[in-house]
Amino acid sequence: MQVLDPYVFGVLSAIAATIFFGVTNVVYLRMSEDISVLDIMFTRIWVSLPLAYVFAVGSTGSLNIVVPVDAMFPLAVSMIIGIVIGDAMYFLSQERIGVSRAFPIAMSYPLLVYLLTAAFLGEPVILQRILGAVATVVGVSLIARADQPENAKERGRWSERDKQVGFALAIFTALAWALSDAIFQFGLISVGAAESNFFRMLVVSLILVPIFFISLRGNRKLPSGRTTGLALVTGLVGVGFSLIAYSYAVKFVGATVTAVVIAAAPVFTAPLSAIYLGEDVNRKVVIGTLLTIIGVFLVVFIF
Repeated sequence: MQVLDPYVFGVLSAIAATIFFGVTNVVYLRMSEDISVLDIMFTRIWVSLPLAYVFAVGSTGSLNIVVPVDAMFPLAVSMIIGIVIGDAMYFLSQERIGVSRAFPIAMSYPLLVYLLTAAFLGEPVILQRILGAVATVVGVSLIARADQPENAKERGRWSERDKQVGFALAIFTALAWALSDAIFQFGLISVGAAESNFFRMLVVSLILVPIFFISLRGNRKLPSGRTTGLALVTGLVGVGFSLIAYSYAVKFVGATVTAVVIAAAPVFTAPLSAIYLGEDVNRKVVIGTLLTIIGVFLVVFIF
């Protein structure tokens, strides 16, 4: 029986993570009026933790998941920066400027992964990558400056202040995700993908426990049972299966290649946001998205 090449398996894992992540984020935006960012984070992490454990047990063949001590800190930090901080900023961003803008801006983060690698790991500076960086910056600028018409409901929800905050949050999301990817790859050196995924999920689950109880102070309204159920299912796919696929992708092809594949997610989210959410994806957004994707590929792949 022929075994699938590890590189091919890693790329396929990255593609799967991209589809899971991109599609479920559109669903989350549709739910944004019925559930808070905090409740999205709680439901998707806690429902995914048992899946992460079962998958780790199946992968290792043991009920005891062992993670080397030297890998614990980078794995934990990468999850906190990427999932707790980065994803929270992303959800807040897309609530203010929409998926068709927030997602492509945040998805420029592979460029930052490359810059971090060049700065700290000595990767060479190549002209093609410089051109890719310029294309990415131009693409992000086009998306940020696109004049999107809005209906009355959106106009009240997306004020000029909201847009400014949304664009800033999307940019900081890109930085958080880039740092998370780089640190995660370092932590994966001495541990398997399934074990690392479970450990990272466990760390964030424990961190969210006190945050959840603190958030209950006052008169915070909890989501309805129907909304919570939908959030649990969406979280299981968007985080549970997505992070398993993502962990294998980073393990086998590295953070940079994984980030590039995930950066292509606007190919899925832009049409979905137009059809499912009624957002207007105008010419500037389309051109900016294409330039961003092309720029990211130029940065990573040398032809």
